Amino acid sequence: MKLSELRPGMENVDLDLELVSLDDPREVETYTGVKHRLVEGVVRDASGSMSLTVWNEKIAELNSVKLGDTLRLVGMFVTSYKGELSVNVGRDSSIAKR
Repeated sequence: MKLSELRPGMENVDLDLELVSLDDPREVETYTGVKHRLVEGVVRDASGSMSLTVWNEKIAELNSVKLGDTLRLVGMFVTSYKGELSVNVGRDSSIAKR
């Protein structure tokens, strides 16, 4: 599967992607008052690029990777915000360097 084939709501998706950029961690609060830490970035494959969001405890898995690395993202899910798709790494997902 390629980034161009992803659709909002897809779950348990596995992809090999190049890490293009990463922002610093930040905290967000949901409309229900729950606080989360996240790191946003950009990943790409041969079909294009897409936003990446890594949530909470999964942020630690980014410590062993650097920009330009090819990552194996396992069990991720796809969201859409203001019409832009994002691949998400959450509690049931994992990040590994290829």
